[in-house]
Amino acid sequence: MSRPKANSNFFKVWSSDMAYILGFIVTDGCLVEHKNGYNCLNITNKNKEILLNILRIMDSKHKISIKSRGRGSKLKYYQIQIRDQSIYADLLKLGLTPRKSKTVRMPNIPSEFLGDFIRGCFDGDGSINVWQDPRWKHAWQTRVVFYSGSLLFLNDLRIRLSEEFSLKKVRIQKGVRVYVLYYSIEDSVKLYNLMYHNNADILLQLSRKRDKFEFFKKVRPDWFDNNATKTMGSLYCKMP
Repeated sequence: MSRPKANSNFFKVWSSDMAYILGFIVTDGCLVEHKNGYNCLNITNKNKEILLNILRIMDSKHKISIKSRGRGSKLKYYQIQIRDQSIYADLLKLGLTPRKSKTVRMPNIPSEFLGDFIRGCFDGDGSINVWQDPRWKHAWQTRVVFYSGSLLFLNDLRIRLSEEFSLKKVRIQKGVRVYVLYYSIEDSVKLYNLMYHNNADILLQLSRKRDKFEFFKKVRPDWFDNNATKTMGSLYCKMP
């Protein structure tokens, strides 16, 4: 029986979709070595729809399987395994390695595709929190968080975003088994603009995460004014 096909050249040429999927793999995927030589790309996520879209964009005929992660049998995840040696080799060239969770570095992303790569990282292993804090005059707050087992990767990400987009109100903290990169309310708004390009019709995105941004945009439109990052500095509040 022949193996399922995929676009073997997908990671050879930069595009918005390629950058997004690469970011998703860096944070929520892995390269797996097999003794029989048929190495593969493995991506596991709770959201089946995003994996279907990734397969569609990569022209892949691979199937989605279901697996359990952790002790609870109710903790179900969806998984795709793409066994294409050209794709595997190209991902190695881009800097990924098997057993990369603690050592992966940020690939050299062209600036024009950086927002798509960050959106892939955010959807793969990031989160946005929106909450009301009675201590502040403007009660609604938000922050964006990235998680990784690799401190090297989070430092690379922090430096790149600081240099190119002036995201500076940030801190990295050691969590349980992972490191956590926190961005302030001001920088979270910058990340929103960077990741979504004011485009409501992006195929590769987790809508539940973007919906939280859109909710914050409704309750705090002042932060989304063109001059917000310049004029709203006095409203910046420290993260709890």
